[in-house]
Amino acid sequence: MVIAMALMVTRFRSRAWFASVLVLALGPLAAQGTDPDDPDYDPLEDDRLWGDFASPSDTQTTSPELTFLMEEPERTPHHHQNQITLSASSLVDGWVDLRQCHNDVAPIRRMVIVYNEQTIDALQVESTRNIESARAEGDRVDLRGVEKDAEVCVTARMQIVEDEGDGVYRLESGPFVRRFLDGYFPMRVTMAVSWGDLDLSLEETEPAAQEGFEVVTSEHGMIFDTLFEGELNTLVRLRNSP
Repeated sequence: MVIAMALMVTRFRSRAWFASVLVLALGPLAAQGTDPDDPDYDPLEDDRLWGDFASPSDTQTTSPELTFLMEEPERTPHHHQNQITLSASSLVDGWVDLRQCHNDVAPIRRMVIVYNEQTIDALQVESTRNIESARAEGDRVDLRGVEKDAEVCVTARMQIVEDEGDGVYRLESGPFVRRFLDGYFPMRVTMAVSWGDLDLSLEETEPAAQEGFEVVTSEHGMIFDTLFEGELNTLVRLRNSP
């Protein structure tokens, strides 16, 4: 998933279930190459989209190398939360229930969250805060009038579980990145995976549990939480107990 904001780019892309988010309609766009109807149009290259609510001086690094942060930065970071619920059928067809929230979204006139249409179904807006309007249609959510301290939560069915064989299943996502020009901003990602009474256990995560990347497990699920800069790719590998 890619969120292109004025002066700010936040990416949450995944091979399986995140696609892209683009901010549009910040002002009149007509010049060749900067028209949203142009197939070659890239909002990240259109200087007329840029605003003034963020500054490269707020970044702490210009390297995409993953760095875990031990303390909360002064500016509240974008928080990307995912709650994934597996059922017995998930291990057969890969489909899970997803609840996803974006907290502390930067103020912007319009934002469109776009998912992979081949791996999403029943996408709905569950709730919003400090957003004028939010509408889910097909594989996207259209947000209008995003204000300070905004939040949007959606629910969906998504196909994200891959069977590796020998009772091992993987859920892969990333890269998660919040970027402006050559600078990388802090970002927080939380992911909870619940498998209920299925005979599953956590085999490993990538990155592995460490300071700055907290992993908590139980008989019925797991959760990881991390605050970082740079680019984060994650893998959750589960094993079906014999």
